[in-house]
Amino acid sequence: MKSGLIATLCLTASLVMSASTSAMAETSGAILFNGMKNDGGFNEQGVVGTERATGEVKIAIRERVTADEAETEQTLRQFADRGVQHLVTLGFANTDAVKKVAAEYPDVKFTIIDGFIPDMPNVRSVLFAEQEAGFLAGYAAGLKSQSGKVGTIGGMDIPPVRKFMCGFAAGAKAAKPDVTIAAEYAGDTPLAFRDVEGGQRIAEGMLAEGVDVIFAPAGRTAEGVAQAAQTAGAFAIMVDTNQNGFIPGTILTSATKRVDEAVYTTWKAAADGSWEPGVVTMTLAENGVDWAVDEHNEAIVSGIKAEVEGAKAALANGTMTIGAVSEIAGCADVL
Repeated sequence: MKSGLIATLCLTASLVMSASTSAMAETSGAILFNGMKNDGGFNEQGVVGTERATGEVKIAIRERVTADEAETEQTLRQFADRGVQHLVTLGFANTDAVKKVAAEYPDVKFTIIDGFIPDMPNVRSVLFAEQEAGFLAGYAAGLKSQSGKVGTIGGMDIPPVRKFMCGFAAGAKAAKPDVTIAAEYAGDTPLAFRDVEGGQRIAEGMLAEGVDVIFAPAGRTAEGVAQAAQTAGAFAIMVDTNQNGFIPGTILTSATKRVDEAVYTTWKAAADGSWEPGVVTMTLAENGVDWAVDEHNEAIVSGIKAEVEGAKAALANGTMTIGAVSEIAGCADVL
């Protein structure tokens, strides 16, 4: 009698444990990268956040690189059809694809990093206060410029890039009210973020006009900008991740945004069941954006660091505000 009861209890416990393990295994996700994974910036931070998550939480995450919006849409459907529960895309360019596929699969949860999709019950949008990071970059540029001429080269005209550039204009004007600001976009397709030669060519044109600091929210295109700045003895400012070490002595700073943290917290929420739809903005006060100072640029920012840090503190505590992008002083004059 006792042996039969023990056997029954063991079988029941085994089934419960099996069901629990199965439930954990069923939590699945996929992340899509535009064009490439290891771009040294935005996408690569998605890799960092995903790797951190897989080391800490119980979720099986697949990765896929897509070439364009059509492939992104197709891939999202494929994953949804296979029962993947959480789908993450990186970048504004995926907005339309996510809207369309999310409407077709209401039981699948979608997160778009850097894209704005409000009012969908199964979509979470994670945005960044790029204008704040851009402001700090502009403030540093305005203080550092000897010619009184600074420039900004964006990849293409999309909201995150425009926010960076408008914030830069505001920061440069705040630091040096009579500064002249040149601005240009590298192109009008996502390829504009991978055009190193194009970035170098545009930068050379600005440098020839006397610009001595260039801010480049342009993905890998910024590498060409930095190379041109090095040749001219000028400064470049990188974005997304800390790239101060790309050309030490030439990179004045990097305007960073924590894409890695956004991706990590998304996977963590997916795994523990706390994921919710809606729009979240990561600000300077929440360590979502910043300017980067390290051993690679410490010497060249030593004379301006205290002033930039003062502006950073004022933005973080609310004593200094930038306002909506459409209202940013100097933005309309530049873009």
